[in-house]
Amino acid sequence: MAIMGLLVHVLKEEVAAVEAQVSLMEEMTTYGIHEDQYVVVVCETVSDQIERVVDRIKQLTGVLTIYTTYLTIEDEMDENGNIETNLSLRQLMKKKPGVDIKP
Repeated sequence: MAIMGLLVHVLKEEVAAVEAQVSLMEEMTTYGIHEDQYVVVVCETVSDQIERVVDRIKQLTGVLTIYTTYLTIEDEMDENGNIETNLSLRQLMKKKPGVDIKP
């Protein structure tokens, strides 16, 4: 499980609507609006879903950018400090353009 703190920068006229929409997302908890233009969010999701979850917020009308303020995935580490995910290294590397992994 990854836990991320996010600061979502939004157009002032859209900030209330964006906060309402983000609060309906299963992985998100909102903690109010800061300076009339930032939505404070905590996201909890599996680490290989982080990009998908953040992209859903980026697509909302009025969102300018998203700042990651905190990220931890410690509960997915084994006793040696290696990250355990649902994807193998081979699967992760195949997603990178220009990377060719031979079997």
